Amino acid sequence: MFKNAKIIAFFTLISRILGYIRDVLIASHFGVSIYTDMFFIAFRIPNTLRRFLGEGAINSSVVPVLSRIDEDKKPLAVWNIIFVFGFVLLMVSVLGVVFSKVLVAIFAGGYLKSGYFPLMNNMVKLTFPYIFFIGLTVLFMGILNTYKHFAIPSFAPALLNISLIGFVYFSYKFSNPIYALCVGVIIGGLLQLAISLFDFTLLKIPFRFSLKIENSTKQMFSLMGITALGSGVMQISSMVDSFVASFLAPGSFSYIFYANRLFQLPFAVFSIALSQSSLPDLSSLRRDQLTKAVALLLRFVVFISVAVEMYFLFFSRELVDLLFKHGRFSGPAASNTSLTLKIMILGFLFFSVAKILSNAFYSFEDAKTPLRASIISSSVAIVASVAFGFWLGFVGLAISMSLSGLANAVVLWFYANRSIGRLRVIDVIDRLSVFEFVVLLLLSFAFSRIAFGFLFVLVFYAGFALYGFKYYSAFESK
Repeated sequence: MFKNAKIIAFFTLISRILGYIRDVLIASHFGVSIYTDMFFIAFRIPNTLRRFLGEGAINSSVVPVLSRIDEDKKPLAVWNIIFVFGFVLLMVSVLGVVFSKVLVAIFAGGYLKSGYFPLMNNMVKLTFPYIFFIGLTVLFMGILNTYKHFAIPSFAPALLNISLIGFVYFSYKFSNPIYALCVGVIIGGLLQLAISLFDFTLLKIPFRFSLKIENSTKQMFSLMGITALGSGVMQISSMVDSFVASFLAPGSFSYIFYANRLFQLPFAVFSIALSQSSLPDLSSLRRDQLTKAVALLLRFVVFISVAVEMYFLFFSRELVDLLFKHGRFSGPAASNTSLTLKIMILGFLFFSVAKILSNAFYSFEDAKTPLRASIISSSVAIVASVAFGFWLGFVGLAISMSLSGLANAVVLWFYANRSIGRLRVIDVIDRLSVFEFVVLLLLSFAFSRIAFGFLFVLVFYAGFALYGFKYYSAFESK
């Protein structure tokens, strides 16, 4: 689990670095304005549907089902799900473009009666077909992960970033420069699908075609439907965030976006990487073995979360200044983004724990429990977004995100103790995590007042993370 996690973490880190270069260039060229708000919302629409139709649903249904299918029956199962799911994605893409005005009303109702509505509608039409390319890409990722191919699927997102970086520089050729980013999204999605398809061909899976929907595909769609419903419920809170942000001061959604980009770096490199790499292994374990494996994964998650949360709480402003405070990205924008990040990062541990526990349930094809947790946590997020968003602005939206993670982790922990095995807090907080907390707390205090101290202390944080991989990998081999 940890060996594959390191592979995913490495390529994910490369992709995320390119992602931050992309964000820096966008922030520098476009600043924080009504135009960036509209692009981020337009891009968020296919991304939201991607998570609903693909990311969570595919990984949590295709991998467990394919892992249990006999080798001689796998080719037909693989090709059948590709054709069926590809057709579904094509229909969704066409409907999204045709009914783009409805999507604008749902995701950004604040623009309906403004002079910016035609531009917002055009941006949605341009970016929405991304769902077709990224949906198939995620499907291939699930198939490749089943065959223990992790490198290419982890690197694929880098191509989207490369595409957007290129189109930022060519934005002056467009009638409205913001359109360049929309085109960059589509080209990036096409490149992601191309490289995933290339890696898929290396598997040399014999081509099989059937006009009927195979039982394996029905099983995947059944599990995918429940999982997608859970993902969809969680994405409703994102829709509410977008809707509330469209009524707030200009730049509010951009603060959330940039803070979330920084949040997602450690979450992708550590939490998602570990979750993605462990699912095929968890799916092959007996229930009694599963409890020990989950406890080990959670110990590593706690270890990493201590470092991540402390670093961002102490050095978020310096990090935002370094990465984003260029060109038209002003001091107030950096300050607001930093504050948003500090609030968001409080939920890092909870989101990471929830990610591992959800996979534990998916590994034995229990998608209903994560669905229950999603419904509860999303309800908390929606209420908090409306209650705090209109009261505290972008700060309220950040608070709602952390509260959602807390609710999700608590509910999953409760059900895990009932159906997976007993998990005590003391089982996932070991001496190494306590030692790490004390050492990093002292280091953070010492370096917080030193120029570029946040870069020096980052070396120590990275050292702890690498040692953690080695330390917990040793337990896995026992």
